[in-house]
Amino acid sequence: MSIKYASYAASVSALVKEKRLRKLKPMIPINGAFILFEDQKMLSFCSHDYLGLADNPEIKKNAIKYLLQHGITASSESRDLYLSCQQDLETKLSSMLRRETALFFPSRFEANTTTLSTLGHDDASFFIDEGCHFSLFKGAESSNAHTQCYPHGRLDRLEHFLEDAKTKTKIIVTESVFSLTGSVSNLPTLIELAEHFDALLYVDDSHSFGIAGVEGIGLAAHLSEIDIITGSFSKACGAYGGYVACSETIRDYLVNLSPFQTAYLFPPPIIGAIETVLDLFAQMEGERKQLEQRSHWLREALREIGFDVPKVNIPLLSLLFQNPEEVESLRTFLKKEQILVGPTRSFEGEKGSPRLNLALNVCHMPDHLTRLVEAIKSWQNQDMHEVIHV
Repeated sequence: MSIKYASYAASVSALVKEKRLRKLKPMIPINGAFILFEDQKMLSFCSHDYLGLADNPEIKKNAIKYLLQHGITASSESRDLYLSCQQDLETKLSSMLRRETALFFPSRFEANTTTLSTLGHDDASFFIDEGCHFSLFKGAESSNAHTQCYPHGRLDRLEHFLEDAKTKTKIIVTESVFSLTGSVSNLPTLIELAEHFDALLYVDDSHSFGIAGVEGIGLAAHLSEIDIITGSFSKACGAYGGYVACSETIRDYLVNLSPFQTAYLFPPPIIGAIETVLDLFAQMEGERKQLEQRSHWLREALREIGFDVPKVNIPLLSLLFQNPEEVESLRTFLKKEQILVGPTRSFEGEKGSPRLNLALNVCHMPDHLTRLVEAIKSWQNQDMHEVIHV
């Protein structure tokens, strides 16, 4: 091997030895509940397409309409130009979210990293729940601001940190529904703290947008005290991209002072798809009720077999395990049962205890949930049998 590849090859070899090498694996979606993976039909609990909109005929029709009208992409020599239909969609979204304006990004990750890295000036401090998504930490750490993490959900500790802060600008950062734990933020108390300490409140609403709140527009939209809302079009919207909803001042600040040369152009078919999604949200109360009911059933069933899951009816559930070997054993067992679940997750505050996330969507029927629970029970019985034998 050429010496120029030696350090890269060594790093890859180390990952292989540690069984941590990540590989991208192709699959073919069948519907929201099943995928074709490694030549097997697998029951999937990996998708965040909560409302099953990725394959919605109305959405696909409007995406094709925009494709024919505007083309595949909207390239421009000037970074200041973009399609008027995108501006119309930003206006539509900001109106739904009850904010002055909105700004689109290629992904939720880029929305968070760009926004926080821009807002974090020399005389600013971020206060971030340690259970937050990696993009929020990445954005804060990429800025010139000081970053203070508080224990997951411990708003009493957050209050102490705010009391001790000396910087001019204070920014509280949280998720409405935490991607790692599936728990829900205490937004009213966070609002009280932000008002008391004159802090900006920044809420990533990605896993709430579309499935919670009045007409499914999220947990943050109706709380006017929240200064900045970010989110994703790739969860319940079944589409692509991320957004920031904020004041005109914050938008102008981001566009003009971002350290990155961010491209804000969206592909026209995606604009058409999202436009239809936003129209459909108000009509999908039945689907949201179904998700709530099935989430409640699954949470109760998992509690009965020993898992401590939050008592909220959000279709994102997180199971906590004692060690990585235990969770990988379950993932492997479920795969043999033709059930696919997400990757192992963890954060520093839980001292290495890994988590396994399960995502429900409207295509999951009661028998699919029963199949999942019975498979987990079988794994528990097998595990207990092995312990007794030892």
